[in-house]
Amino acid sequence: MNILSILMVVFLAGSASGIAYGILNLILVKPYIDMAIELEAEREGVAVNLAYRSWQLQGGMIAAVIAGITYSLLYTIVYMVTNSMSKGIKRSTLLALVIWSVIYLIPVLKYPANPPAVGDPETIYFRQIVFVTYILISGVSAFSLYILGIRVGKSSRLRSTMITVSSYAVVMMLAYILMPSNMDSIEVSEDILLGFRYTSAITSLALWVMLGVTTSLLWKKSGLVKSSMSMD
Repeated sequence: MNILSILMVVFLAGSASGIAYGILNLILVKPYIDMAIELEAEREGVAVNLAYRSWQLQGGMIAAVIAGITYSLLYTIVYMVTNSMSKGIKRSTLLALVIWSVIYLIPVLKYPANPPAVGDPETIYFRQIVFVTYILISGVSAFSLYILGIRVGKSSRLRSTMITVSSYAVVMMLAYILMPSNMDSIEVSEDILLGFRYTSAITSLALWVMLGVTTSLLWKKSGLVKSSMSMD
C-alpha cells in the first residue's frame, strides 16, 4: 500500500474538513463566544481587546485546520483497522459518526462544553485534564473492545457487536460515576450557554461527517481502494 498516497489523503481530507469546521465555527459558534466574553468583560469592568479578537480569529482558523488534519489521521487509522476502505461512503460516514460519538458526544455528556470566560480560571487546568482523561478512556476502551470483540466473536458479527457495545457501556458508566464532576459555577445566561453547546456539537459533527465523506472519495480517487482489495 502506498504510504505517500495515504498521507496525502489524510492531509487533503483533514485540511478540507478543518477549513469547513473553522468557517462553521465563525458563523455558528463565535457569536456565542463573543457574547460570553463581553459579559465577562462587563463584569470585570474592562474593555474588550479588539486586537486580541483579530488575533483570536486568525488563530481559530489555523487551529481548526490543525484539528482537521489530526482527526483525519485518527480517522484514517480506524478506517483501515476496521477494513472500511472498500465499503463505500455510507460505511465511511457511519464510522465517522461512531468516532464522533466516542470522542465527543459521550465525553460532553459528563463534561458539557462551556464558552471561554465561563468557570473559575484557577481550575482551568484541572478541567482540561479530567476532560482529556475522559476522552482517552472513551476512545481507548472503544478501540480496544472492538479488537477484543472481533477476536471473541469470530463466528458471529452480531455477537461481536453486542460484546463491544455492552462492554463499552459498562466501562463508560463506571467512568461517569468515578470521574470528578465540574463544580464551577456558571455565570452566563442559559441562552448563551445552550447556544454555544448546541452549535459546538453541530460543527463538530459536521467535521467528522465531512472527514468520512472526503476520506472515502479521496481513497477511491487515489486508487487505494483497489490496493486495499488486492491485499485482502
